Amino acid sequence: MLSRRFLRIKIFQALYAYFQSDGKNSTTVEKELFLSLERMFDLYLFFLIIGKELVHHSKLKMEDAKQKRLPTEEDLNPNTKFIDNQVFNLLTNNPKLNELITKRKVTWDADQELATKLFNFLRKHEVYTNYMSTRETTFEEDQKFVIDIYKKVIPEFDLLLSEINDKSIYWGYDEMDFVLSMVLKTLKKLNAKSNASAAIMPLYRDEKEDILFVKELFQKTIAADKENAVMIAEKTKNWDVDRIAMVDILLMKMALTEFIFFKSVPVKVTLNEYIDLSKWYSTPKSKAFINGVLDKLVEELKGNGKLKKTGRGLLE
Repeated sequence: MLSRRFLRIKIFQALYAYFQSDGKNSTTVEKELFLSLERMFDLYLFFLIIGKELVHHSKLKMEDAKQKRLPTEEDLNPNTKFIDNQVFNLLTNNPKLNELITKRKVTWDADQELATKLFNFLRKHEVYTNYMSTRETTFEEDQKFVIDIYKKVIPEFDLLLSEINDKSIYWGYDEMDFVLSMVLKTLKKLNAKSNASAAIMPLYRDEKEDILFVKELFQKTIAADKENAVMIAEKTKNWDVDRIAMVDILLMKMALTEFIFFKSVPVKVTLNEYIDLSKWYSTPKSKAFINGVLDKLVEELKGNGKLKKTGRGLLE
């Protein structure tokens, strides 16, 4: 689930917290880093089981309608298209998903009021009204409807996002955006004939390699901090170092660490990743500045033999 880009983002955030903190040691910050990654997976599961909650509240509403003193024909013979949605049912009865939420204790039990408000918001949304305008359905229509809930309804329901944000310091709006994109990928993998459990993503794409990547990039950036700072200072002599954004300095230090210690990561990949990150986390001028400095550093590392990549084309 977690791409290398997102791992770099989380490492960057952890390193920023480490260098800005007073008294925190690297071991403590590293533990918090891995905890934040684990909590991302919990958020993914939390979003995936929303459908089960919505169906539950829909069933309750149908039962209440039947108990009216003078129920209408619609109350007695409701449209069950929503509660029979095939994608919701695939997720609700998914053995792998159920095993994970039980193991990790992910539940909506404490958030029933929020689930009710989400269901009420959904029922007024055109995504729902258009879907419920007929009683017949296909798997494709059910799937599109559920995808639209995550693409159009949930992002518009500010209360839900705010409440989720308040539930954990690790569940920020950026994290929610990323997790929702992973939920959409999961939903698109589902089909009526395949094994639904196969669609559930693991936390890491390659657990052993990704954990090692996180540990080494975090630890080696700290260990090489002074050396990296000197190299960057030499290439920014015409700049007032105190006026260079700390974010820019940190991104360049991480890039330098990758250049030198991560022999299987192509130079172009490292350059592109940190230049892109500067667009999100630094100033409008940072992209050109970081690109220029890193290009000079690559040339220096090539010249002094410190840039040693394994595999053809990795220096390019």
